[in-house]
Amino acid sequence: MRLPPDSRRRLELAARVAAIALIAWMVVRALAPTARVEIDERSDSRSLGAALAQWTLAPVPTSVHLSLTQAPNARDRDWLRALGRAGVRVTWTGDSIAATVIEVAARTDPAGGVHAYVSAPAGSRATLSDAVGLLDSVAIGSGVNALTVPIASGALDLGARGEHARAAPPDSVLPRQIVVLGQAGWEGKFAIASLQERGWKVSSRLRVAPGIFATQGTPLPLDTSRAGVVVVLDTSAAAYAGAITAFERNGGGVVLAGNSALAPALRALAPGRIGARVPAASLSFASATPRRALGFYPIVSLAADAVALESRDGRVAAAARRVGAGRVVQLGYDETWRWRLAGSGDAPAAHRDYWSAVVSAAAYRATAPTGASIADAAPLASLYAALGPPTVSRAPLAIVGARLPWWMLALLAALLLGEWGSRRLRGAR
Repeated sequence: MRLPPDSRRRLELAARVAAIALIAWMVVRALAPTARVEIDERSDSRSLGAALAQWTLAPVPTSVHLSLTQAPNARDRDWLRALGRAGVRVTWTGDSIAATVIEVAARTDPAGGVHAYVSAPAGSRATLSDAVGLLDSVAIGSGVNALTVPIASGALDLGARGEHARAAPPDSVLPRQIVVLGQAGWEGKFAIASLQERGWKVSSRLRVAPGIFATQGTPLPLDTSRAGVVVVLDTSAAAYAGAITAFERNGGGVVLAGNSALAPALRALAPGRIGARVPAASLSFASATPRRALGFYPIVSLAADAVALESRDGRVAAAARRVGAGRVVQLGYDETWRWRLAGSGDAPAAHRDYWSAVVSAAAYRATAPTGASIADAAPLASLYAALGPPTVSRAPLAIVGARLPWWMLALLAALLLGEWGSRRLRGAR
């Protein structure tokens, strides 16, 4: 049924008026602010705790910026991460935050205690405390900063430039027995004595003559379930090279002392080759460096993965490396017993401490039961992980209008196309 020309014109006019009205409505709706106005909040380190509670309540901000002088604690950091995952844009700046890190590891030593490895801005003065109080202070250098804590009560706290890193000590590790293999002599006698006096359980098999051995405890077979370290005093232990290699690759520790690394079967484990023996550089043990009165075999041509532990006059006297799952410590000294007998004052105690430190460096470390969890060992690094890197500038406050629904555009298109089509059908321009 064809509409009369007047009726068609009225419908076209109605469609045009409706389209103009709809366009006006869309413009007003797009420009007018609605309830979805972005709320931009700011805070600093002092007021962060109170601000977090406020930001979590309605109306929830869409943008948060923090100007920090200290890294937030673990609770506040997790709260900020939760706000970010809930849709809040969280940014921060904090150029003055000191990067402090602490790692605490149990000592493999009958005396117990822990090692604390710390880092802070180079040149700063840091303090180390536990739950009882101040333990020590250290001038932070550019290299490794390690402290030995004989007894720690609760978590350790590293403080530097107003920033604090905390880590709880792990459960203590019960050291396994030490096995000593080699030729019977003064070195073996006093190395065993010093380790036992320190509290280590020692088994040994020392060659007295061809086919004759002096055995203490149960040194063989070598097994990481019973032994933590095997000390090889000299080349006479080459007969056990296969067992020593298997023990080390399964996680056991090996100490190659004196000329033991000359044995071809043990050379593959050694951190380096042995050079010509260097005589003692001093006649007296009464000095700040008593081991200068000992001769030693220098360790040359270190392997690519080896680390020098002790040097004397440009020559490496002790080195270490990892092979398989275990550790190998190579010790150039072959007559440390002279230090114990010829030294003065606390020489026996120093000899004990030295041998205990050597075997501790190589000792098998079984996975210990998990102790107290890490409190906040690296606050600044944790802040980066939670919120990303700091921002130079923050986004300005923005007013955002409502989005236009799809049906408005569809209706507008229908009205305009309907009017245009009707005019074309009746021949009007």
